[in-house]
Amino acid sequence: MALNVPIGGEVRMLNAILNTGSLAEHPMIRLFVNSWSPGDNDSVTSYTELGAIGGYTAKVLSGGNWTIASGNPSQATFAEQTWTFTASVGNVYGYYVVHSQTNILIWSERFTGGPYNIVNSGDQIKVTPTLTLE
Repeated sequence: MALNVPIGGEVRMLNAILNTGSLAEHPMIRLFVNSWSPGDNDSVTSYTELGAIGGYTAKVLSGGNWTIASGNPSQATFAEQTWTFTASVGNVYGYYVVHSQTNILIWSERFTGGPYNIVNSGDQIKVTPTLTLE
């Protein structure tokens, strides 16, 4: 499934790209466990974050650690993020990215080939956050 940037995230991204405000906060990547297909009218409440079980925690995507390549298209990439679980957590359907302070949804993606059923200690989910602007 393709990456989806909801309307609220589009506005936030445009503000960040144009540097129209003070955006000192960092994006956070979270995993979601509800069977949801991302859409334009989504908000953070559209997604059910995996609870604090099985060793899961959300991850901060610090602003200075993105690799940005200009071109056609331009692309920003963050290092691969790995969650290694310590217990069964059930199905994980995808991930979503929010701003750490405002909790505004920036983008989301349902896993292609998912959901991933995490049943064993040591099971992993890996995501390489990538944002492409055409």
